[in-house]
Order: sequence, then structure tokens, then C-alpha cells
Amino acid sequence: MHTSLRTVRPASGSAVWRGIDQPEHRWLVRLDHDECAEWIRVAEPLRGHPLDQLSRRDFRVARSAVKFARVAQALESGPGFVMLRGLPAAELPADLLQTIYWGMGTYLGVGVSQSAEGDRLGHVYDRGVKERERYYTRGGALEFHMDPVDVVGLLCLRTALSGGASRIASAGEIHNIIQSERPELLEVLYRGFRNSRRGHGEATCSDRVPVFAQGLHGIECYFLPVTIRQAAEEGFPLSAQDEEALRFVEEVASRPGVFLDMDFCVGDIQFLSNRTILHARTDYVDDLEPARKRHLLRLWLMMPDWSPRPAAMNFHQRVDQAGGGVRPRNPPGPS
Repeated sequence: MHTSLRTVRPASGSAVWRGIDQPEHRWLVRLDHDECAEWIRVAEPLRGHPLDQLSRRDFRVARSAVKFARVAQALESGPGFVMLRGLPAAELPADLLQTIYWGMGTYLGVGVSQSAEGDRLGHVYDRGVKERERYYTRGGALEFHMDPVDVVGLLCLRTALSGGASRIASAGEIHNIIQSERPELLEVLYRGFRNSRRGHGEATCSDRVPVFAQGLHGIECYFLPVTIRQAAEEGFPLSAQDEEALRFVEEVASRPGVFLDMDFCVGDIQFLSNRTILHARTDYVDDLEPARKRHLLRLWLMMPDWSPRPAAMNFHQRVDQAGGGVRPRNPPGPS
């Protein structure tokens, strides 16, 4: 093993967990009727405002503030995942629901653009076989990965006919299993891979980005297999050992007992730390009617108050607010 890895200690702390040890009551946060009413009341006069011009000061929700502070703590220094339940999404107009969702995000971090088009909320549904560049345009099962921002949120608008659970795993637990079973592959993962930046509108691939690296408060992870494969297409081929290391991450994360499946109900909002959690999706059966397809709204958040990412993981050059996201082609003027 490379000298620098001989002294690597196993990941530890609250972010290292096994799915089998995470009962629902630990991660499910319920919003009561009065809390939902508060969000609806505050968001109503903000309907139609550009989301990127709305900040926390626009959402005065005294009743919910303490609960969202606990959510923020769970994401930063706890297990790294939370699901909120209770928002009556099916009863709310789309623009009001989106404003509420954005407002909740302002109590956690700074919302950023998810594409060159500047969309602040990404629509996650199956768009057919022609759109395969990014995970959120695909139907069916998805491999384990993380998004290139600090926190990702998913709000469920419609469920599938069956299946479609969010499958998550602790990156620290995966790190420790690989360290124990296949340390030579951990060396490959610490060395890292080149990642395509085409999805961010950038022409050149990154330098090597480690899958695991030591952050200020523990081991952090960056794992986006689709961009690694895109980089291979762009002139940076993977060795046989590289391929094996990528497969082994997926295999370990997919082991029963390691992963946790979270089933969405309409109105549920899942928040995940992209520094410590890998997420995937189980296969599902969708409705044939397009208007009834499985549909979630994605929110990307940067967390300016968190400690900086390991330097090698900060490789995107074109960014939106707070050092993350995708810079829109035509960014709005100052608010």
C-alpha cells in the first residue's frame, strides 16, 4: 500500500453507520399541522418571485426554526440524512409548493443552479432513452453516486406504481469495509479519477479527484461514476484495477445490512449530505400516463458555514452561488 495510506484510520463518528441499525424513528422528522400552516402562510405572498432572489429573511417561521436547526445539525455532524413528512403537497398549487420547498432550503444552506439553464429546482422523472447524460433524467434503477454539491433535497410529487425507493449508504462505512477487505482498491480510490465536466459546461476533464479524502472533521467522499465514465470517453481510459475499484464500491454499498431503503410518500422531503452519503434508487414500475409518472423535485444546496471540502474535491471552475452548482449561461442581475 502507498505510504500515505498506511496511517489512514478507519472513518468514525455519527456519519459511519449501517442501514440495519437505522430505524425509521431516528431519521423521520414529522411536520405537524401548525408548522405546515406556518410555511403556507409565509410562502403565499412570495409566490411567483424568482427563487434565487428569496433568502431566509423572507421566510419568518418561528415555529419551525428549531426543528430545522436540528435537521441542519443532522446533515453536518450527524448521520447525514433526514426525511421530513407531513407537508400536504397534493393539496398545494405547484408554485406555492415550490416556494415552500425553497424556503425550507434557506434554513439549511444556499440554493444553487442545477444546469446551465439556471433551474433552481430540478424535475426528476424518466424522460426517455434519449437523455442519459445525467442521473435525474433517467428512469429505473440508479447506481450509487453523490451529487456535486454539499446537500441534495428531494421532494416527492408522485410515487411510482411500485418500487423506486431511495437507497442510501454511509460513505464512511463503505470506506471501512474496503479498507478491511480490499486495501489495494482503497489506494486506487484515494488516488482518484478524472471526471468529465461536460455537465457543468466545461470543456476539459478535472485532474484526479479522490473518492475518499481526509476533511477537517473526518473522511469525506466524492463519487460520481457517470462523470468518470464520460472522462474515459474523452481520452482518460480506466485500467482494469480502476474498473474493479468502481465495481467494488457499488458491490459494498449494495450489501444487505449496509444500505438503507427510504420509501417516499407524496410530500416527503429527503435531505442528504453529499460529503458522507452515497445514494441510489431501486428499480420501479411507472405509470404509462406521463402526467402520473414518478416525479420528484430536486434542490441543490451549498453550506457556506461548513468546513471547506478537501482541496482536491473542489475542482469545478464554473459555479453558481456559494461556491457550488452550475453557473447559468445568462445569470440574473443583482437582486
